[in-house]
Amino acid sequence: MKMLNNLSFYSVITVIICSIHQESKARDNSPAASEPIKESKTFTPVVILETWETYSMEEEKNNSSYANRFNTHLRRIRLGASGELNPWLEYSLTLHYDRLGEDIYAATKGSCKGIGLWNAYITAKLLKSSELLNLHAGYFWAAISREYNTSPWAVSSFDKTYSVWYLRNFVTGKGNGIESGIGLGGLKNFNNKTGISYRIGVYNPEAYTSAKYTNPLFTGRLMFTLGDPEQKNYKYMLSGNQWRKRKGVTLGFGTACQGKTDNGKSGSDSVFFDKSISYGTDLLINYSGLTIDGEYFLMKRGAKNYSAFDGTEWHIRIAYCFAIKDQFLEPSFMTCTYKGKGEKKLYKYIGDDTTYDLGINWYVKKDKIKISLHYVAQKGSVSPNTGDYAGAALQVKL
Repeated sequence: MKMLNNLSFYSVITVIICSIHQESKARDNSPAASEPIKESKTFTPVVILETWETYSMEEEKNNSSYANRFNTHLRRIRLGASGELNPWLEYSLTLHYDRLGEDIYAATKGSCKGIGLWNAYITAKLLKSSELLNLHAGYFWAAISREYNTSPWAVSSFDKTYSVWYLRNFVTGKGNGIESGIGLGGLKNFNNKTGISYRIGVYNPEAYTSAKYTNPLFTGRLMFTLGDPEQKNYKYMLSGNQWRKRKGVTLGFGTACQGKTDNGKSGSDSVFFDKSISYGTDLLINYSGLTIDGEYFLMKRGAKNYSAFDGTEWHIRIAYCFAIKDQFLEPSFMTCTYKGKGEKKLYKYIGDDTTYDLGINWYVKKDKIKISLHYVAQKGSVSPNTGDYAGAALQVKL
């Protein structure tokens, strides 16, 4: 049923975008309509494939131990399209098929599995000669942190940090952190020496829908840049590898909050609280080939007659990119941790989850063809997987 709803939403958004496209052709007197659009920009296919070869060791799950094993699976598939319908209106539509062929007894883990709608949103540039005001509407990330707002294709670790999964799940009730909403975002660079960027949004998380209360989720994120800009042109998702070109620092602050909620369900599907809030800070340092990024976020939730829930998630990641002719080699190290304590009825993930990741990436054609070799160690009382694994990955983007 959920799959049908996703596909129905995908179809509705497609019809809306086509209608907007037809309407935009009729706006002959508007400044935006007078600017020519290259046909190549109106439809850009999205085709991304990531395959993993892993060897799991000493895997434990639900107090059971499993034999060491090889596993080949498709970690991610993305199919869709993006483009400009005219100079002030862009769209993005993407389907996903994740963890196809993954061995359930392997030490690997991920945020979602199966086929479904990944994103479907439009971006309207509200100021003709400025990047400062952009409107987003549809199904997209309720992002409040750097890792939350960065594509898995753009990180130097073998995968996204697992600690941010808990932050995304806490904020939206979903591991990928994507929900229906509306928001504003933009950036302003001052003489390429300093800059500011922001994202704010209002969402309606399906997991927190309540018959008694109608409290939306509010999110906000503010970034300050010193030195070279992280982005010269505004995009909702943050940039990845800077290919040794940037010398700059970005400091970010983010928060999300939601008022009283009770979805009326029982068991593991039960969600209720009087107030839920998360907030924290993150940092990115680029100096030629060196990249250091990290974040620290707090999660708090309370309800009358219950002990409060307090959680933290953080990571630090260090990588260095070597240029070899037109290719790049990038050694990388990452560690991340989640800790949650308090009332399990307010948030079910009580315990800890820690990951260490050491490896190297070979960018054959920048991020279009990427080969990775990593060793990942995992431990924790709340982690669904606590075994280690060695992994090789091939990422191909059209």
